[in-house]
Amino acid sequence: MKHTLIITAFGAISFFGSWSFGQRPTAPQLFSGKAVAYARVNDTRELKDKLAETATGKLANDKDLKPILNSFYGSFSQLVQGMQNEIGLNLDELLSIPNGELAVAVVPTKTQPVFCFLLEAGSEMPAVEILLKRIEARGLERGNRERTTKEIGRLEVVQYKTPNPNRQFGYFIDSGVLVGCASAEYAETLAQIWQGSGVDHTPLAENRNFTDILSRCVGTEGERPQISFYVDPVGIARETLKQSSSASTFVALTAMKTLGLEGFKALGGSVIMATNEFDSILHLHMLMDTNRQGVLRALRPKSGSTEPETWVDDSVVSYSTINWDVQRTMKAVQEIVDTFGGENAFEDNFIKNASRAMGVDFRKDFIENLADRLTLTQMILPEKKINSQSNLLAIHIKDEAKFKSDVLPKIYEKAKGSDSRWTTRQVGDIDIHYLEIRSNSAAVRAPQPAFALLGKTLLFSDSSESIERAIGVYNSGENLLSDAIEFKLIRDKIKAQLKGQDFSIMSYQRPDEQLRLFYDLANDPKNIDRLEEMSENNPFFQSLVTALRSRQLPPFEQISKYIVPTGAFMTEEESGLHYTAFSLKRE
Repeated sequence: MKHTLIITAFGAISFFGSWSFGQRPTAPQLFSGKAVAYARVNDTRELKDKLAETATGKLANDKDLKPILNSFYGSFSQLVQGMQNEIGLNLDELLSIPNGELAVAVVPTKTQPVFCFLLEAGSEMPAVEILLKRIEARGLERGNRERTTKEIGRLEVVQYKTPNPNRQFGYFIDSGVLVGCASAEYAETLAQIWQGSGVDHTPLAENRNFTDILSRCVGTEGERPQISFYVDPVGIARETLKQSSSASTFVALTAMKTLGLEGFKALGGSVIMATNEFDSILHLHMLMDTNRQGVLRALRPKSGSTEPETWVDDSVVSYSTINWDVQRTMKAVQEIVDTFGGENAFEDNFIKNASRAMGVDFRKDFIENLADRLTLTQMILPEKKINSQSNLLAIHIKDEAKFKSDVLPKIYEKAKGSDSRWTTRQVGDIDIHYLEIRSNSAAVRAPQPAFALLGKTLLFSDSSESIERAIGVYNSGENLLSDAIEFKLIRDKIKAQLKGQDFSIMSYQRPDEQLRLFYDLANDPKNIDRLEEMSENNPFFQSLVTALRSRQLPPFEQISKYIVPTGAFMTEEESGLHYTAFSLKRE
């Protein structure tokens, strides 16, 4: 326990920095504690080094792939060559500017929220100065901007003022760092904070919501995150409403309180790369009041089984399953709708309309028969087209017999009555109901809405073929995802991180198989021709086409060896919901 506290404290210090120990304030100390949005790269140099250690970085440096990537980058650089005439720097020079901390924030002021930034350029500051002079020249050419300078302590603050307060800008440079904001006046405040005097300032690093969230998002072994972010959605809404002078502002603020949105304190997280155990880790934390009201009462994840169902085969490229208290969520939603719409508004405007559309009693036959688990899988269909990835949604139900005999036939008859293209085919003893749609395009698959009841699971898909494959796996009991080695590895990593703690949501991804589809399409000359047709006014696609035509792709195995499986899970905690996504490290 003591070791864990030390690691957490060390991680928190890494996040927020220490003004007393350093030569200048870091972004969390410079930006106001009232900031409603914030993002920070702790050190761009470290980020580049860490990225090079990841599978993506190793892929980019592969000797067989690098020529293609260089060809793409070279073509793209030529296409955006006009940028140098505009800003005085070419693409390489522009990308080389960040040399340390990089951060942005939106800070409320007395008049309006202001966008602020901090850019540590170090030895690349001459390039920044070229960029600033070019921007200054452009503004002065238009004759609508006044440039002034003001001494704030030892700093010179450059200010650009216009009659429009929304088009102002101010900045200062100190010790290889550029600090600026979209307010000439607030730039003076930042300069005072930077020097640690002359202004009453409570930094973001002392915002309790900020520290609570980000201290929860440090590495398990004390790894320092390379990227961190923080958002106050309710604060953003309030600031937006303040800018409106309409009478509806008061109504909107009252509605926010009634909906319980004030209980959603903030959202934030971090990205950590190239740790001892993982290729990358993403943390996302939703900070909420313990006593959740209104809309937040509808957020009802619950612990439950995340083991793949016996119809999920090991060829799926994505598997996500969610355990959710459906009945309590529906009750909370009904209370909210009735609060604003009047008594029975939910029943009259939603339940009854859904009942008419489906041909059943939507509440009794459908909602009350739902179990508390949903699963979404994705698979690649054999015929390779742009949209060959098919989605299959599974809804668990309680009473299979009732659903099969009374509910599903009514739903199908209602659907067929509205569109005669609905038809049925039988696979074993299972009926697959689907909408027969044909496509004349050789490049695009026609979506085919389909549904079937498989045991206590109601399957929906955009392809009857996906459902048929699920039925085959269910009947044979072979090639199950639950038996796949990579899935077991992801599952075990999740359990190891949680150390026995319950969780409600789990996800498993195979990005190598998702990439295989694009690889096969990129190797097809017909698809390159289609891409070229799309690229007429798009520099990115033009560069991609040039690279594909000039270089032959290496065997897919040369690429896939760098692509690692990923996993994700969500837990409910006293302070809110915490989501973690990670990719494994390829040895």
